[in-house]
Amino acid sequence: MQDEGYVKYQCIHKAGPAPEHSAWQELNDLRSDLVKAGLVGVLDNGVGYGNVSLRAEGQGLFMVSATSTGHIAELGPQHYCVVTDCDIDSNTVWSCGPMQASSESMTHAAVYAASPETVCVIHLHHAGLFAQLLEGKAPATAPEAAYGTPAMARSVEALVRKHPADGIIAMTGHPDGFLLYAPNVAHMRDLLYMLSQGYIPC
Repeated sequence: MQDEGYVKYQCIHKAGPAPEHSAWQELNDLRSDLVKAGLVGVLDNGVGYGNVSLRAEGQGLFMVSATSTGHIAELGPQHYCVVTDCDIDSNTVWSCGPMQASSESMTHAAVYAASPETVCVIHLHHAGLFAQLLEGKAPATAPEAAYGTPAMARSVEALVRKHPADGIIAMTGHPDGFLLYAPNVAHMRDLLYMLSQGYIPC
């Protein structure tokens, strides 16, 4: 996970106000719980990991927690931005808000593009749950697909198209990393609970 927290793509960012979303508080409460569980946070070297997002209600593609926020236990609206466009093939993301988009924004974009039903996406890290997913033969990205790259985004996109309603994906080329997507935050909490009880998606 040594690369986590670094933006690998080209991010064209425009400073702007904090984004608004009717489900923001619900998402942010979930993120706070994920921090307490150690699924989102910061390494000893200060590099953060994990991020959360919601499909945008107005202009833009989705709202996502900003880069370099893993060390903050409780985020405010100023710690989020909106991804307004994404071109996976050119490895470019456009964002607007107080801070730049997180390192996995292209992968989030790929999920939203592949599944119109998806409203919430989260990217987490946990060695035990990651091993559980791999051992259980859960959907997994190509081993050569590194985090924050077009290859990872395309690998995730292909898997989501097979199961667009919801899902959990092990990010094989991103040790300890996995991604969940759901039609709302409440459903996301259900997926997390099921995963904690040993659930393995097909």
